[in-house]
This record gives sequence, C-alpha cells and structure tokens, in this order.
Amino acid sequence: MSVDFRIFPDIFKEVNDLVIEYIDPDNGLVPYFGFGTYLELLQMCQTKDNNQQTKYPLIWLVWETSENQQKWIEPYMYNINVRLFICDLTKVDNTTEQRYDNVMRPILYPIFSALYEALGHHPNIQLGNDFLYPSNDHPFWLNNSGDTIFDPLSSIEVNLQNLLIQKV
Repeated sequence: MSVDFRIFPDIFKEVNDLVIEYIDPDNGLVPYFGFGTYLELLQMCQTKDNNQQTKYPLIWLVWETSENQQKWIEPYMYNINVRLFICDLTKVDNTTEQRYDNVMRPILYPIFSALYEALGHHPNIQLGNDFLYPSNDHPFWLNNSGDTIFDPLSSIEVNLQNLLIQKV
C-alpha cells in the first residue's frame, strides 16, 4: 500500500492549475500560486522589485500552524479550514469604484468563481453540506504606511471552511 505524503498545499496547487484551465488565459488571467504564512505574503507584496517580477494575479494560501489544523475523520479523510487571498495590482490613485471596475470585476471575481468550480472538481476534495466560503473584498489592500511600501493591490480574502480532504 502506498502512502500519500502530499500536504494540503500540494493539493491546493493542483486546484490552482484547474483554475487556470477554467479561466481564459489569453486575457492574462493566469494566477500564480504561493503558500506560506501571512507574514511571508506581506513580504512578497512589498515593492522591492519595481514590479519587474511577474507575481500577479496571485492566489496565496495562508499556511499557518495555528490556522490549518487537520481534523481527521477517518484514516483517509480529514476536515480543514483555510484562508487565502486572491490579489492583483491596481493603480495607486484609483478610487474604490475604479478598482472594482478595473481589477475586482474583470480579474479577481472570475478567478474566485473559477476557484470555487475547481474545488468542486478536484478528486481529493469534497464540498459537503457544511462547506462555507465567506469572503471579504479589499479594494484597497495593504495601505502603505511607515517604512514599508507595498505593491498597490486589490484583493479578495476567502475563508474556506469545512473542506473534506481525501487521501487517494
């Protein structure tokens, strides 16, 4: 009997690959995937490369020990709650309405929709009756303050609750 040593971020990377299939990559809607702590996300979103590095749009899985406890139901299935951010660059001086018109509606919402569809089609994931996915729009995410200069971003914060994960 083989043992599946994949961790949930490995499975979620496959979900991101499905997201890319479900959206139109010809329009530039190819989200990059990353995972790590919230602090690592903040460090990645700092303006230090003058946006020469392609890193957006981004789906970031927050992978914190305290947040991502696996609750085993049986030897081959567990329940997990995870938080993620879907984010993309925006213009610093755009208003909230402009950010919705230029980033949230044409980029982030289609990625969010494709993400939900991909979760439902991944062979290791079940969306049971208890599955919830509350989200928060952040048109002005990571306001620049102090000595830290962040990329100008809009994002959707999503809390995936009660995902059932099967090991196959």
